[in-house]
Amino acid sequence: MGALQDLHDRLYQLEAAVEDVRSDLVTDRRPAAYQEALEHLLGAAEGLVGLVVEPLRE
Repeated sequence: MGALQDLHDRLYQLEAAVEDVRSDLVTDRRPAAYQEALEHLLGAAEGLVGLVVEPLRE
């Protein structure tokens, strides 16, 4: 898989996690829900840590 496709996939996962958290926190305001939301977001964001996309060369 190419680096740009990998970046796209990981950004899609992060976007989906953000949407999940927004939806979940509308109906659940418990402190535990915020902890779960943070863990979900961190899990999705961790895939982006260290991801390098080399600049295009002409």
